[in-house]
Amino acid sequence: MKSRLVKPLFLFWLLCVVSLCSAQQVVKWSSHIVKGDAKPNAIVTVELDAVIDAGWHLYDITKTKAGNEPTSITAVSPAKLTGPVEESKPVRKYDANFEAEVEFFEKSAQFTVPVQLGPDGKGSLQVRFQTCTDRNCLPPTKLTVPIGEGAVSPPGANASSTQAPVPQNQGLLAFIAFAFGAGLLALLTPCVFPMVPITVSYFAKQHEKAGGSAGIAQPLAYCLGIISAFTGFGLVVTIVFGASGIQRFATNPVVNLLLAALFIVLAINLFGLYEITLPSGITNKFNYRGKSGLIVPVLMGLTFTLTSFTCTVPFVGTILISAAKGQLLYPLLGMLAFSSAFSLPFFLLAMFPQYLAKLPKSGSWLAAVKGFMGFLEIAAAVKFFSNADLVWGTGILSRNIFLGVWVAIFVLAALFLAGIFKLKTVEMPKKIGPARIVIMVLTVLTAGFFALGMTGRSLGEMEAYLPPSKSGWLENYNKALDIAMRTNKPVFINFTGVTCTNCRMMEKNMFPNPLVKAELENYVLVELYTDKQTKEDEENQALQQRLTGTVALPVYLCLSPEGKVLAKFESSTRDTNQFLTFLKSGRK
Repeated sequence: MKSRLVKPLFLFWLLCVVSLCSAQQVVKWSSHIVKGDAKPNAIVTVELDAVIDAGWHLYDITKTKAGNEPTSITAVSPAKLTGPVEESKPVRKYDANFEAEVEFFEKSAQFTVPVQLGPDGKGSLQVRFQTCTDRNCLPPTKLTVPIGEGAVSPPGANASSTQAPVPQNQGLLAFIAFAFGAGLLALLTPCVFPMVPITVSYFAKQHEKAGGSAGIAQPLAYCLGIISAFTGFGLVVTIVFGASGIQRFATNPVVNLLLAALFIVLAINLFGLYEITLPSGITNKFNYRGKSGLIVPVLMGLTFTLTSFTCTVPFVGTILISAAKGQLLYPLLGMLAFSSAFSLPFFLLAMFPQYLAKLPKSGSWLAAVKGFMGFLEIAAAVKFFSNADLVWGTGILSRNIFLGVWVAIFVLAALFLAGIFKLKTVEMPKKIGPARIVIMVLTVLTAGFFALGMTGRSLGEMEAYLPPSKSGWLENYNKALDIAMRTNKPVFINFTGVTCTNCRMMEKNMFPNPLVKAELENYVLVELYTDKQTKEDEENQALQQRLTGTVALPVYLCLSPEGKVLAKFESSTRDTNQFLTFLKSGRK
């Protein structure tokens, strides 16, 4: 593709690969025998050394009540420990992550481990540890260090789960396939839908201007914007701000207000009230031989990435968790695969108007379609306004007010299609054809559907868009454990968020299912919000990261009355049997 804009994006990818492939982990481990010989069944003394990157610290082996994960060392069978592990002297400092004084190591640590080797004269040590900076922590990690070598195995899961783990330990191709599949699954999330009318309407307009001969330059630029944003932005935010960085960005109320404003601007543009144009200097810079520039579709791709983070965090966070630990090759390639799969259908949508524009008399009915889509963009903007309202806790957009606004928007959209509500800037076709009648009827039915929701009736899948309602569950982790101890019942934790659409889908559709509801009665139920940016929510998020090793939402835990993780379920599902299997495994 002949473009000055696409070349820098490809160079960006290449630079990422060259500069990031050699990145190392936060802690480098090695071991060597300091006493004894490596013989069959021999008892030896092993020194396990940890070299810690600047700015990070590693906790000592003493368990505290602060909540940090102490370093623990065990032998991998058939080798076994023959005595207690000793450590070099740690420093004792105040740790802002846990708001307590704890002991940890900076720069390096040494552990002395007495071990009986296996029948082959070899053995390995398994280390479980947690590393933190002065502002964030990584999830606890397990790795294996062969005695006498410096080697690290891929991190293992720290809790049982009904979901398949990221297949990083199955090789690069398996990991890329997993990431590609995750990108396809992410297309089913609710945050993707608002971008469909934007994509179709924008490219329909561009192809109409070009007379159906615009080619594939702009669709490719659009997809490159999506891919570059997911890959570059995701890696940078994860490395700089830790595993929770993307989620905090997606739930930031200011970001949501800006996105809502952007959707309003796009809607006004679709109504034809004004034309979005760039300054002539920028236009000339990015144009190629007078053809439409590619900067706008690239910016649209970047915007799409930002608007979708709320729903794609469970997928993106799973792939990027390795980046937070300093391993960048796998997450880099994983994000390229994820975003490529995610952008593929939108490339096809961007190409589709090319054929629409070739149809006879496309101008008038295409203008009507764009005007109708403008109403859909206003409806999408309401969702982002609601996100900011929920995080700030202002209570302006309650569930009924939210639905009332949507009812009004869809009623106006139906009147627009009927030619009753007119926009001076949109020239509607005088004849109302069958397709227009069908869309008009469906729009009226949609408005009626939302009106029924104002009576308290569940709206099924659409509940994912609406503000959450009180569940009546406990909202305090320690109180739930106290009740569990008294009643001898396990605990079920719903880690959720006010802006989490997948959380709403589960809470409004899966939890009320009679079979699921009956199984949940066997648990002490607790609901912990993590995204309102209050001190309580930050504590809940820290608890989630400590117990599950992830900050992605939603995630569900079954715990013993003592707080031991019995089962974990990540992300959402529409498979009732799958979720029931998880709940039953927690009771076993």
